[in-house]
Amino acid sequence: MYAKLNVALVLGLVLVASAFAKDESANECEWKAEKCSPTYSSFMAREGKTATVENDLRQYASQLVDKSFHFLIMSSGFNKYELDRPGFEKLYRKSSDKAWEDAIELIKYQSRRGSFGHLVQPNGAEQYGKVLDVNELKSLQFALNYEKTMAKEAHAIHRKISHAHSNAGSNDDSYHYDPDAAHYLDENIIEYQSGVIRDLAGYVHNLRHFTDQQSASDLGNHLFDEFLAKA
Repeated sequence: MYAKLNVALVLGLVLVASAFAKDESANECEWKAEKCSPTYSSFMAREGKTATVENDLRQYASQLVDKSFHFLIMSSGFNKYELDRPGFEKLYRKSSDKAWEDAIELIKYQSRRGSFGHLVQPNGAEQYGKVLDVNELKSLQFALNYEKTMAKEAHAIHRKISHAHSNAGSNDDSYHYDPDAAHYLDENIIEYQSGVIRDLAGYVHNLRHFTDQQSASDLGNHLFDEFLAKA
């Protein structure tokens, strides 16, 4: 009796294995060594479909690099002999360094998922020169708007890949779905952005209050710069 059960079990496993073996798409790596890669889910193009996750993250990494240069140039604008604001310089230098680090880590993540994280022309790239002609309050407003634009873009990518979507009535509900990439954005990009946006919004309102009186605006800017330098 036990011998018959063992034989039946072995035959069942063989039949299951044979069923998967006949379906090359179930595990292409078992058939062709060149098909073995870290690619899975909907991160990269497959069967002629657009690699939405890969392309979106590649675009976002490029926007982070663009942001890093914007804030680096803006920080240098507050390190001139006619406008020496070490607090503002520190604030924007920190933002520049963080954007650069985020871009590097995002490129590494793309590589981990089997992609090649090269940079592309970012959407809505602006002229760097405009950030050299801003005062203290205007620079904070520019920084806040920039951070909110980046956050909205991150949210748009997250929304696209966090839920399964049907593709034109097909049975493929994982066309855009990639929870691993969504989790990466949550922990490394989105959570940090909400705190930065809150801080910058507070800085804008506080500095505007300090500099409401034209006669005291220079003193207000000086005191606020000292606060930023110690923050």
